[in-house]
Amino acid sequence: MTRDDPNRRWRIIGVGSPVTGDDLGWRAIEALRAAGLDRCAELLALDRPGPALLEYLQPDGAVILIDAMEAGLPPGSIRELRLDELVRAGRMPSSHDFGVADALALAQALKRLPRRLHVLGLQASDGAGTYAWRRDRQRELLQQVRAILDLPDPA
Repeated sequence: MTRDDPNRRWRIIGVGSPVTGDDLGWRAIEALRAAGLDRCAELLALDRPGPALLEYLQPDGAVILIDAMEAGLPPGSIRELRLDELVRAGRMPSSHDFGVADALALAQALKRLPRRLHVLGLQASDGAGTYAWRRDRQRELLQQVRAILDLPDPA
């Protein structure tokens, strides 16, 4: 892919913290980088940005946000979350004080949402605080991101 490729306008943001055990967003970015997606999208790992997330949303562009969630799903589950359900609920199930849902609600109120936005939640724990992040889940995430970017699956 070249820099002129329309997919290059995508920004993929993994949210979390590498030091607090909330690192699934960061691991997702590492997996996407290892798969070579940094050639067609900008990949960022942000340490619980709170309202500063708005600085990274690029209103004229396209963004995929990836964050851990606690939604009672099987560990490692990946779910695309709709903006309206996040905003209506008031909060994405999150350990952040000012989480992704709060930042997206603020961006919506300020009319600063990206032209295209996808939010992927990764079910974080199994109730005991251990993270489920196996290779099959990484492959599933990669397939889902490739589908959003409209990229062929190299398999």
